[in-house]
Amino acid sequence: MSQRVLASLLVAAALTGAIACGKKGPPLAPLRPVPDVPTTVTASRFGPDVHLRFVVPAQNVGVAGQVEIDRVEIYAASVAAGAPAPPNREFLTPKFLVGTVDVRPPDAPGKPLVDPAVETRPAPGEPATFVEPLTTEMLNPPVAPPPAGAPIVPGAAPALPPAAATPPAAYATRIYSVRGVTSRGRPGNPSPRITVPLVDPPPPPAAVTVDFTASDFVVSWIPPVAEMDGAALLFNLYRAEAPSTALTPAPVATPTADVPGVEFGTERCFAVRSVLRVAAIAVESEASAPVCVTPRDVFPPAAPTGLTGVASPGGIAIIWDPNAEADLAGYLVLRGEAAGDTLQLLTPEPILETSYRDTTVTPGVRYVYVVVAVDRATPPNRSAHSTRVEVTAAQ
Repeated sequence: MSQRVLASLLVAAALTGAIACGKKGPPLAPLRPVPDVPTTVTASRFGPDVHLRFVVPAQNVGVAGQVEIDRVEIYAASVAAGAPAPPNREFLTPKFLVGTVDVRPPDAPGKPLVDPAVETRPAPGEPATFVEPLTTEMLNPPVAPPPAGAPIVPGAAPALPPAAATPPAAYATRIYSVRGVTSRGRPGNPSPRITVPLVDPPPPPAAVTVDFTASDFVVSWIPPVAEMDGAALLFNLYRAEAPSTALTPAPVATPTADVPGVEFGTERCFAVRSVLRVAAIAVESEASAPVCVTPRDVFPPAAPTGLTGVASPGGIAIIWDPNAEADLAGYLVLRGEAAGDTLQLLTPEPILETSYRDTTVTPGVRYVYVVVAVDRATPPNRSAHSTRVEVTAAQ
């Protein structure tokens, strides 16, 4: 090959390479999949504990197919009042790793890998909760040292480094971030940070009482104080056996709350926490002492209505409108003479029909009838009397 031809080929190759390098196209997917960012990250304080909630990533970053995830790592750091938070290059290191949540591997089609009755690990796409007890050291982070070369004035607060991107808080805080990690240790991108204030939680409510109606529990309490640090206190209601899942859709301002779901004969226990809102984070008190109640059915049915009577040879027929109670056992029919005789029971046991024919009447005598509804409680509850109806027996 001549030198001229070789030079031409080299020039063409160079031009082709230049054109290819300058061509823009869609970004290439990563060769090693990593989990996407955990979503719906929230935090609340319950007395000395922080409850961090999030949804486990269900997909990879830019790669279709089954998500590559083995666990979710939780990072946390306490930051003194007025001090900047550490940057991610320092924060997302083993120094600040406070815990992990193992992720259940996806089930094979038609063949579950684990017994759901004993499995506690969340699967991809499921919510998860991490609880961190706050120690004295976490609640009282050291104040940041002054920058090198800055003079220290006795009795004065140390100078702080330049302000961070997020303005430092006026109180100590604990920051959190979570990220998914593959079985080979490859981390995904971290979630946005959640900042939890390390202020003193409010005191719990006192004198909690529980009453009930036929359908609802009525829980009442005495607020500890009207407000704290200038902010009004709110309250959350819990079942004592589920102390982190509020029964109230949102914290309430009034010292009472109704809870549906009364089951007669089944004990229910409740506790209440005071809630202080600090920078959109709920700081809740310790739970009040639990108060338990076992509801009894002491609620009688409604009195029957629409009572009418008709005399005919050989007896008097009375009819009435049916009651709507689900636990209705039937009706009792009572009779007396219209002159003021004491009402006597005609039906020793409740009847299910909404009519009754009295064949024990004396012709020409005027009688008065009432009907009472009875439920299936133990002992049974009886309604008030229906309105009276008076009928004269046929001659």
